[in-house]
Amino acid sequence: MKPRESAEHRPAGHPAARTDRTNARLADAAGRRAATLKLWGLDHHRAPTGIREKAHLDAGAVADFLAACAEEPAIVSAVPLCTCNRTEIYVESPMGAGVRDAVARSLAAAGVDIALFEGEYGLRLAGIDAVRHLYRVTAGLESMMLGEPQVSGQVKDAYRTARALGPLGPVTLRAFQGAFRAGKRVRTETKIGEGAVSVAFAAVELARKFFADLGDNRALLVGAGETGALAARHFLAQGIGALNILNRSPERAQRLIEDLAGGETDAPIRARPWRDLGAALSEADVVLTTTGASEPVIGPQMVREAVRLRRGKPLFLLDIAVPRDVHPDAADLEGVYLFGLEDLDEIVQTNLQARRKELDKSDLIVARELGEFTGWMQDMELRPTVAEFRAYLEGLKDREMGYVRKKLPQDVADEVEKSLQIFIKSLLKRPMVQLKSASSREERTQHLDSLRRLFELGRSGEEEPGRAP
Repeated sequence: MKPRESAEHRPAGHPAARTDRTNARLADAAGRRAATLKLWGLDHHRAPTGIREKAHLDAGAVADFLAACAEEPAIVSAVPLCTCNRTEIYVESPMGAGVRDAVARSLAAAGVDIALFEGEYGLRLAGIDAVRHLYRVTAGLESMMLGEPQVSGQVKDAYRTARALGPLGPVTLRAFQGAFRAGKRVRTETKIGEGAVSVAFAAVELARKFFADLGDNRALLVGAGETGALAARHFLAQGIGALNILNRSPERAQRLIEDLAGGETDAPIRARPWRDLGAALSEADVVLTTTGASEPVIGPQMVREAVRLRRGKPLFLLDIAVPRDVHPDAADLEGVYLFGLEDLDEIVQTNLQARRKELDKSDLIVARELGEFTGWMQDMELRPTVAEFRAYLEGLKDREMGYVRKKLPQDVADEVEKSLQIFIKSLLKRPMVQLKSASSREERTQHLDSLRRLFELGRSGEEEPGRAP
């Protein structure tokens, strides 16, 4: 059997060696050196699509980035969050550590230049500001569509990916867990996620109001572009009975169907050739059109024939194309209900206005959750020094008790030790109150430094003050 490699003999790139280094940094983060969370970000608020595309990390690049982070002593742990609207790098590092160059090298290993995040489009945050931003992102408060629920799942996926590739630091764990809690509270305790705020979703929501049960109806999607794909996903999510897709490029329609089906063989989706538009129109209960045609692809005569074949069943037309796909005269036909982009945009704006009214309530929830995180951080920063101070006092007590037990009966010595234990507890209480009530982090750090200097905490190999043996 091959002998197990000891930690000191492992090669630098060995996975176990990376784990050893990561665990050492985690121990340091949980020990005397306080850690903080830092953010390098690009999002739709500040950066155009072209810049965001250059900074995007796919699954392979994420793995490369995290592997490189594991080699950097200044990085405790990292979580890259990459969506279509943002790329954000959350990094935990010890206070005062020069982490910027470490992040730059790790990004370079993933094929991304850190200068993208540091230019005019970049967002740089640290400490509680970075945590607040994470909470707001997870709650959908920083999304292009205010209150969107999908971003919470994307943050969870990023967190799970990073955690699967290596242990996360205590600040990272606490921050992301707090973000998930804040996001859930915002979604459940406010109405910020209610009402459609995209034209595609508004179209589907309007169809739901028109039909008692979408599961009993059939939809036709004319056009397989980005908006059409989004609408198709919403139709499927709302349980549409069947969905036909027509596109001038049958290959594109087929790719969309494969993407929507996700490997399922019984998904209620199928493609129809473009020449079947008239027949597909007569078979559909709700039609959504979103082609890039320069003139209407559905004329009054086509709609009239579809209505005849439907034998009195109403036809619901949603035209979200620019220019229009459905000739406006089709709205004059009996049994036809035609809604255009203006109608849907009015619904979207009304819903957005309603969501904005929930912002104050959402911000209050985030602030309360941040207060919990801040309290935890304060306790975490206090814990190592307070533990050393307690150990120092316990050491003095144990030394004195050694002399007491030589001179007094056991029962008396036990009572003396109980009294000393109560004394230590009382002695620790006042500095803890003062440390926790510090008006700022800087003041708390000064108090901790003073405590360490006054009692020479952290010294090793030196005789503690007390009686000579």
